[in-house]
Amino acid sequence: MRLIIVRHGESEWNRIGRYQGQQDAPLSELGSRQAEALAGRLQREPLDAIFTSPLQRAARTAQAIAHYHPQVPFAYEPALLEISHGDWEGLMAEEVIERYGEGLHEWRRHPTRAQMPHGESFSNILKRVLDFKERLFCEYTGGNVLVSTHDVVVKILVADALGMDMDRINRIWVTNASISVIEYGDELPYLVSLSEACHLGRLETARERQKAI
Repeated sequence: MRLIIVRHGESEWNRIGRYQGQQDAPLSELGSRQAEALAGRLQREPLDAIFTSPLQRAARTAQAIAHYHPQVPFAYEPALLEISHGDWEGLMAEEVIERYGEGLHEWRRHPTRAQMPHGESFSNILKRVLDFKERLFCEYTGGNVLVSTHDVVVKILVADALGMDMDRINRIWVTNASISVIEYGDELPYLVSLSEACHLGRLETARERQKAI
């Protein structure tokens, strides 16, 4: 199975530095342009299925891609939701630093043992993402599948393919509307590309601009 993983285009909350998690922030104007550029890049890619997180920033990105693939099955998949940030959701990055600085430090350094107040545990998102990957592998062995999802989900899939310690996932940068590709075979999975964004040109979001990660 060839898994094409895209992170959604920039959202309004990405743009202003507000933690969103499972809150349904829309794409920004730049994010919409990023999604169209991404769709153009993938318009000739053979696809057997498209799955997307139900949150509109990911769904709108997937819909832009699906416009060029009208015959490809399209489905909303809750397993692709971003991790719930709990009480951090809706807060600006500076507010999270001020109120939850110690917890934020642990999330960035040791996500597997971090627990955002009233948020989702890492073990839960890890299980739902990897269970979904296994379902895809069983159903689409030899196929090409695209998923439109979020920062933490992309990082988990990449880290799993590489056999990385999950506490290292926040050392991976995944830009908005980028493409990462993993190929799964009978033996080892291979990371073919990570956060590829040449299709964005000047539309690419600089890492320094995104503080609510």
